[in-house]
Amino acid sequence: MGWRQRQSIDRLLFGARAVYDRGIMKHSSNTYRFPHRMALLLLGTLFSFLVASCNGVIGYSVVLWNIPEYQLADGTVVPVYVKSNISQVYVIKDSATGENKEVPIWKLSEPTSRKKADELAANHAAFRHKYAKCVLDGLPVRAEPTNGAKQVYRLRKDEILRTLHEGQGDIPTNGKEQLSGTWLRVLTSGGTEGWCFSQNLRIFEMNADGSYGEGAAEAQVQQEDAMLESFLKKKWYPDYYQQMIDKKQIDLSYMNPLYGFDTGSETGTVALRLFNVNASYPYTGVTKTSGGAYKFNDVPIQVTVRGDSYIIVQHTDSKGKRHSYSFITLDGATDIQKLVSEEQDRRARLYNALYTAGPSFTSSNYGTLSFAQDGSFSWSSYNLLVPSVIAASAAGSGTVQLQYFLPANLKSEWDGILTFSFQGMERQVNFLYRRTDSGLRLAVATVTVLPDTATGRNTVSISLPVNSLVMFFQN
Repeated sequence: MGWRQRQSIDRLLFGARAVYDRGIMKHSSNTYRFPHRMALLLLGTLFSFLVASCNGVIGYSVVLWNIPEYQLADGTVVPVYVKSNISQVYVIKDSATGENKEVPIWKLSEPTSRKKADELAANHAAFRHKYAKCVLDGLPVRAEPTNGAKQVYRLRKDEILRTLHEGQGDIPTNGKEQLSGTWLRVLTSGGTEGWCFSQNLRIFEMNADGSYGEGAAEAQVQQEDAMLESFLKKKWYPDYYQQMIDKKQIDLSYMNPLYGFDTGSETGTVALRLFNVNASYPYTGVTKTSGGAYKFNDVPIQVTVRGDSYIIVQHTDSKGKRHSYSFITLDGATDIQKLVSEEQDRRARLYNALYTAGPSFTSSNYGTLSFAQDGSFSWSSYNLLVPSVIAASAAGSGTVQLQYFLPANLKSEWDGILTFSFQGMERQVNFLYRRTDSGLRLAVATVTVLPDTATGRNTVSISLPVNSLVMFFQN
């Protein structure tokens, strides 16, 4: 039965079914009842005609994906007798028993002449029985063999696909040189066909019965690396976040929702973002080194896994200097943006309480200090504090912040630490402060910055010298 005959039968079946459903038949301008029994008879007659007409083939197809249940290997040319768009199957015959077999449409090429089917099989011959495992989550399958082409599918890590043949296309680069590999025409297990660059694919053979053959052991290496899979899927934060959270001292200079290490398991781009570094690189896979570390291919990032929730990321900067950063996982309920917002609100409340209590405070010895709602200040007649506390070059205005946290031994006597940034003065001036019913008490504090070479983050030590100057301002 040819294609046109098949289409005619489909139309007849559709019409007969419609007649059966309505139970009526129109003729000229009159309407007559049409018995369901006659409709059933017509359907049966058409079905018998259809079966009788299907002894001939509608075309020949190439098996694109192994059919283990029928012991049919890819590359085999088979005659196709029926195509069902409703069931999305082709009907072929068992060569041994002559029994009809249904095959999902996507596993066969479109039926055509025997000559064209043989030519297609020959075109796939170099990759006959060749399948591939994807080793990068989110690897795109494209409409054309070029990185700029439309994505038609995104592969999952460890997903199996069929490789059909090589193609000519633009070779991707890492920004400096072309990547190793070729463009392959591939078929996914869902029936999507397109082009995929081979660098993140591991080729192996599959037998007609669905078992793995040559190259399977190599293709399974990434799949068996549970440690790699685990760390690629997790979200990583700077290790000092946990200490901040435990102490409830969120340092806004070093905690940011954007900071962290993104493995790029979904995007294909690994990213390292901290207060002093912002680097991201597209990569083509991850290779385990002889030392047990994981090297992101073709980019200057390497990861050493120390445990389920702790890794060390080594990054080589543009000058060739290597830096190491420690990252951890956090409880799934941890919301960094919420922690940052809560700390911003806490500081705003403290400052607002200070502003409301004043906003101006006066001392007969140390002048008048006034706070504004926007976080700025003005200070006049502070001559006795020059130059021991405030530089002679300083103007009498600037901004004030509550950026530091009181150590435990000072919390009983003081409310917090005010950090003044005077215009015309390079260094900041820090005062412990305490609000009272009648005014404001200030004491010069010593803030020592302690660089942390391991993380690059500065920590501070705060103390009140024994002979520190203590001042009182009335509101």
